[in-house]
Amino acid sequence: MLKNYLIHTWRNLLRNKVYTAINLIGLATGIASCLLIFLYLQHELSYDRHFTHADRIYRVTSDVQKGDQTVRSAAAVGPLPQLLKADYPEVEAATVLVNMGQNAIRTEKQAFYTDNIIYADSTVFSVLDFPFIVGNPATALKEPASIVLTAELATKLYGSPEAAMGKPVKYIASTFLVTGVISQAGPSHLTPGAILPLHFDAQTEYYVTDWNGIGGYTYIKLKDSNQAPALQDKISDLHKRKATPGESLAGITGATFQLQNITDAYLDNEREMPVGEVGNITYLYIFGIIAVFLLLIASFNYINLATARSAKRAKEVGLRKVMGASRAQVVQQFLSESVLLAVIAAIVALMLVELTLPLFNAVTGKNVNTVFIFNTGLILAVLAIVMFIGVAAGSYPAFFLSRFSPAQVLKVNQTPKSSNALLRKGLVVAQFTISLVLITGTAIVYSQMQYIRNMDLGFSKEHVIAVEIPSIGWVKQKENLAAIKQELRRLPQVVLTTNAQHLPGDAPIPGEYLTEQENKLIKKHINSIAVGYDYLALMGIQLKEGRDFSEKIRTDQDYSYIINEAAARELGWADAIDKRIKPTWADTANGRVIGVVKDYNYRSLHSKIEPLIISLDPNFGKLLIRVQAKAPLPATLTSIETIWKKHFPGYPMDYSFLDESFHQQYQAEDKMLTIFTFFAVLTIVIACLGLFGLASYMAEQRTKEIGIRKVLGGSVADIVLLLSGNFAVLVLLAVLLSVPIVWYTMEQWLQHFAYRIELRWWLFAIAGSATMLIALLTVSYHATKAALTDPVKALRTE
Repeated sequence: MLKNYLIHTWRNLLRNKVYTAINLIGLATGIASCLLIFLYLQHELSYDRHFTHADRIYRVTSDVQKGDQTVRSAAAVGPLPQLLKADYPEVEAATVLVNMGQNAIRTEKQAFYTDNIIYADSTVFSVLDFPFIVGNPATALKEPASIVLTAELATKLYGSPEAAMGKPVKYIASTFLVTGVISQAGPSHLTPGAILPLHFDAQTEYYVTDWNGIGGYTYIKLKDSNQAPALQDKISDLHKRKATPGESLAGITGATFQLQNITDAYLDNEREMPVGEVGNITYLYIFGIIAVFLLLIASFNYINLATARSAKRAKEVGLRKVMGASRAQVVQQFLSESVLLAVIAAIVALMLVELTLPLFNAVTGKNVNTVFIFNTGLILAVLAIVMFIGVAAGSYPAFFLSRFSPAQVLKVNQTPKSSNALLRKGLVVAQFTISLVLITGTAIVYSQMQYIRNMDLGFSKEHVIAVEIPSIGWVKQKENLAAIKQELRRLPQVVLTTNAQHLPGDAPIPGEYLTEQENKLIKKHINSIAVGYDYLALMGIQLKEGRDFSEKIRTDQDYSYIINEAAARELGWADAIDKRIKPTWADTANGRVIGVVKDYNYRSLHSKIEPLIISLDPNFGKLLIRVQAKAPLPATLTSIETIWKKHFPGYPMDYSFLDESFHQQYQAEDKMLTIFTFFAVLTIVIACLGLFGLASYMAEQRTKEIGIRKVLGGSVADIVLLLSGNFAVLVLLAVLLSVPIVWYTMEQWLQHFAYRIELRWWLFAIAGSATMLIALLTVSYHATKAALTDPVKALRTE
């Protein structure tokens, strides 16, 4: 019986090549898109699951109180690991990490800048079991002069992980011996470039002793994952019980702790100070919905075309029933046809996935792979999709066609009147509503990103080169930075040079300051950055009143501050010049405000402009170089690098362009826009494929009507309008249905931006008009073809 079903199914598919091709292309494209999204979701949800006993590993996060403000932080205070291990029997092991950011790791012959240099205590590998290629995790960080490298860095420095073992490397001004080389077993929010002992640097001691500071990342391994809720309750108010009142560099007045399973850390993008890469779970939901949409649109195509062609297959059903077939057997026949088509489409889809995966990885910035044999999830996903399309999409046509009675369908020139026109129209509306939601949403995301790129930020980010300064010791670094700035200024291509510890887009340092309020000093929590001389001029930041820092005034470096307008408003200073200000953590005399700058966006446009204090530090931070707008860039970079090698021999010049690095803050949104655009185009293509097939059927069904109209004087334009008008009404209805959906969802998304576009009617009008035009062009081919047909051919049997 099954063999008979398959033979008849195969013959029927070959007999109707056009409809088979339309269904196959639509289904294969929909399934391939769905599988790509599935692989992406699988990758994003797999972060940190490769750690042994990941279900028992938790990160301690904190809600930090700074005055009347609560900040959700991924970090926690340093003393936690020792305390948790000693006082709480639920804890099997605990460790603390400090991310020191980027710096150079070098040998005698070469140096490489490495991201995410981690300081950690010796227990780190008992909690986070990174795979060791060489070395012993139990002893790797026991000695102060030890260092653990990644396989990638070890290979760069010494050719292979094995060759690097036991060899010396230099970091800052110290020499370390390689005691281990680790690999990255899977995607993780922790991607260390190198790991050093926490205690080798006395300046980091406060990370493990100071209850008033935030900066260390605490990870614990529990003996039993079921103990997490009880332990959470015990440690929630630990800061209140242990911390002693004191001045805090970060302005912390209180904190509560939470336990977060390590597998949830990557997708928690709402916490400040992330230790590494973060994702966005909202986007995963969106992509999941898009995958469902694509499957639905492809399935709707099949249902539409199958039911539309019901009249042609009615006699086949009648003959089968006359020959003794039951309704159940007829249903099985049509379901087998649907499942077989879905299987063929799935095979084509798998090939499409393999072909397009490199492009998909380039767009998303991920390293997603298929590995079909070992990817059980992908195999199950394919089977689930095939069954969904085969059964769900094939059920309605199967049950609809199987209900025909032989007496009704076998009469001469008689076919049953189809009552499924309303369903077909409903499915077309649903398809185009989904397409319009994605198309209009994409247009709005594009408009917001263009708004961000073109908005006046209050500073000039173009033609500015930022160069990392390697840590080579405090005195030498200070001297070399001053010398290179001076020499670079002599280049004709260079306008200005300066330095800054925080660039626009970087997180500023939150601090507690004593500020003058009615002749008294009142504590205020304000963000701060440290910059060099000429920073305001180089960045194009405008002074509203007062003056800039001056090399001619010695007291500027220790006792002078510049604030922004937001700070002046916050502090109630109508005239801020000479107002007193003093950091609570520094044992210095009162400083004074020497200038007020106009507000500029020193953070991303997700945040409003907050109060800011600018202090002077000409000795540290990144080197900033503003070059002439018309200067040839390759030659300019060559000249700068020549001077660089003179002052920092052995260190590569690691540079970036400020405008590019500033826009990296919106990398997630840019990726979302690209993916949205790709899948929005796919949805409209799949929907139009179905519309193309449906228009062909409608034109064929109305052949005699068209012939009569032409005989009675109907023009080609009249007939094209007649056939296209019905579809235009359906698309217009889809436009109306999509508007409230898009309006609500995009309003929610835009609320993540402090500076955003307003949703205007013309955005919806453009998307709707474009979709209407595409739909009408799709339909017009068959409409025009039918209108040009000789009426004699259509009416010769009448």
